[in-house]
Amino acid sequence: MERTPGHFVPSKPVRVVVIGAGFVGSTYAYTLLLHDIADEICIIDVNRDKAVGQAMDLNHSMPLLKRTEIWAGDMDDVRDADVVMIAAGVNQKPGETRMDLLRRNAEIVGNVASEVGRIARNAIILVATNPVDVMTQVSMIRSGLPPSRVMGSGTALDTARLRYLVGRELGLDPRSVHAFVMGEHGDSEFVAWSRASVAGIDLLDWDGFYDAARKRIESEVRGAAYEVIEKKGATYFAPAMALMRITEAVVKDLRTVISVSAYLEGEYGIYDVYLGVPAVVGREGILRVLETPLSREELGKLQDSGRIVRDAVESTGALTEVLEMTARRQKPALVGASAFEASEEIWNTVGDTETGAGTSASTAVGAGADTRYGSKPKRAMRKPRQL
Repeated sequence: MERTPGHFVPSKPVRVVVIGAGFVGSTYAYTLLLHDIADEICIIDVNRDKAVGQAMDLNHSMPLLKRTEIWAGDMDDVRDADVVMIAAGVNQKPGETRMDLLRRNAEIVGNVASEVGRIARNAIILVATNPVDVMTQVSMIRSGLPPSRVMGSGTALDTARLRYLVGRELGLDPRSVHAFVMGEHGDSEFVAWSRASVAGIDLLDWDGFYDAARKRIESEVRGAAYEVIEKKGATYFAPAMALMRITEAVVKDLRTVISVSAYLEGEYGIYDVYLGVPAVVGREGILRVLETPLSREELGKLQDSGRIVRDAVESTGALTEVLEMTARRQKPALVGASAFEASEEIWNTVGDTETGAGTSASTAVGAGADTRYGSKPKRAMRKPRQL
């Protein structure tokens, strides 16, 4: 008899490492704590005091919650991580498209992923930095990890926004809405209306839910991040919840279908690019990409989105590295500690990006930093959690 998904029993405490202690990174750590997802949460940031402060604030809630070890760490703590969530990057400015962030964040994320790949070959990398599909592919290339072990938040958040808006429009619980946003997490994303339903009833046939309403909702989904950023500067509550849900699926081996940024190897006629598509997520990362039947128009939109992301990846030079690697038959060069530290000036940028917040990691400890929360707490050996 096969094991039931969700009943995975880990052989050691579950450790999640958060790289980037900005709004999204810190809120993500908070949601992990509230939902009792991890035994250990390590926060890494180039601004050491910020990471220490976040750990202090979270630790002060311990008397009110189940026991979780939380500390501000360094890259050595990544070695035993089950999940490494990368939320390192510079901020998305009002009116700036996600693709405008490309060159500014590719170097940051690439260097972090290289370091993770060097010391944590068994970890799952979850990328949140925008443009997330491009950054996820850069992370896969630079880390040297299998594509199944590197995923991005993709269109999980966009799908949540879609279900909320459709539920509001129809007067239904959004959890009863079954629909996906697919493609780039950005301007070329689209709603797969041909597969959207409630209780088995196609939304295209839903009485009173006409084309004008669908177009309005799709526009609202696509513009939601820009509107929130314009009004409050950044989005972090909903992105953190989406990231938490993906993390839960990994550490509990839930094998849940989530629209993450996954590597396509022929699905939908698309090759060698990360896009937001429904996929089965479990302990080993992406277990399977689901090839959802799409209309001819929707398939064309997905393929167009793939070309946009692929062009963006090529502009980072990451694919050139892969071609050279193939010719030499060796892994991509991994960044050593000196190169990792040398990039500190680039990473130390204040601000948050939508679904990719905070500054990045560093191995350096700030002079005079408060160390009470700056290292892994000493404790007696504890049994792994029963999930």
